[in-house]
Amino acid sequence: MSDLQVALVILGLFIIAGVVVYNWMQERKLRREVSSDFIVPQKDVLAQDFDVNVDAYVVDKELAEVRDKARRYLDSNSAEAFKDTISLANTITEPASQSKSSPTKLEPTIEIPKAELQKPETSKSETVQPQEIIKASLHEKLQDMQVNLPEATHPQIDLTAILFATKNIGHTDLESLSASLNDITVPVLLHGLTADDKWLEIATAPTTASYKQIACSMQLADRGGPVAKSVLNKFQFAVEDTGLNLNTHVEWQGNGDPLQRAIELDQFCIEVDQMVSVHIAGGETPIHGTKFKGLAEASGMLLKEDGKFHFYNNETPLYAVIDTNNVPFTSESLRNNVLKSITFQLEIPKVNNCEQVFNQMILNAQKIASSLNGHLVDDNQKLLGDLQIEKIRQQLRVIHATMVARGVMPGSPSSMRLFN
Repeated sequence: MSDLQVALVILGLFIIAGVVVYNWMQERKLRREVSSDFIVPQKDVLAQDFDVNVDAYVVDKELAEVRDKARRYLDSNSAEAFKDTISLANTITEPASQSKSSPTKLEPTIEIPKAELQKPETSKSETVQPQEIIKASLHEKLQDMQVNLPEATHPQIDLTAILFATKNIGHTDLESLSASLNDITVPVLLHGLTADDKWLEIATAPTTASYKQIACSMQLADRGGPVAKSVLNKFQFAVEDTGLNLNTHVEWQGNGDPLQRAIELDQFCIEVDQMVSVHIAGGETPIHGTKFKGLAEASGMLLKEDGKFHFYNNETPLYAVIDTNNVPFTSESLRNNVLKSITFQLEIPKVNNCEQVFNQMILNAQKIASSLNGHLVDDNQKLLGDLQIEKIRQQLRVIHATMVARGVMPGSPSSMRLFN
């Protein structure tokens, strides 16, 4: 190896050693800076107990509604009688009982032992007197605000507002409200509460009647779908505007966004709005209209103007029989024509006990099919045996239970209005 090569090797070793030393020094410097800048926490935040302002939390949560109700009475009734009560409601140190007329909201709560709830040190008179005033004055007034909605309305399917009047409202006072709601396509109900606490439908009530409360209700959905947002806004504006013109306090019933309630109600309607159809198919012998008409009338069915035979129970329609081709029945057509098939129809939400009515319809259809030498088939023209009939019964039970759980009883006036 020549002298030049040895010199280059030595120079390379020096360069490598210099780089290593430089990197070591930079790393050591960086560690010192990090160590000096890093502040070690003196306490463990996760393990440390924290204090909760129990009095402020409980009082604000429990008395918020009391203050709100009292202020509403200050605006609508005698302000002078409640000024002292409002100041007491803002300063009281114990949770007041929640008004029954207000909806209960499920919110996260902090459970604190009673021993930790300390009251401010006050004299005996300062502690007892405010409680007596709240119970004897404000509590009684809040109880008076509890109203029963008209029987025709339903909290699950209607958006309802109550107008609390400071003086009696006459029939003519509501003409502008009725006019503004005329072009709303969904059902709208107006009821008035008389002095003897009876709800009257304003459309049919005497024009001389006067009311201390007005209930305005709008159906949130029907078979056409949920109510449109524009229609909902129009209804709310009309009610609020009427309340302002009549100097009344408007209180909307129910929880949640009305538009979301309408969408959920529509989904419920789609789920339970079902119809059971059973067909009588003719065999080798055609079904003569005259013979069928005689059998239908003998079974208790009546031919109505809509071209269907209806079976009634105390003037309540239970199920109907139509021509499978949707051709309306008439006395003349039944006398001159033969029928290919006949369909029995049962609308599930419109009867009180759909399973019982279904059993009665099946029994009637089997008797007529036997007399016409026909047979029962489903929508796919397959024979309808006992197994298939039992499966239908099971589906009926599920739909009935779903409606009951929702609070919309099958066959009730509210259900008939919802599925009209």
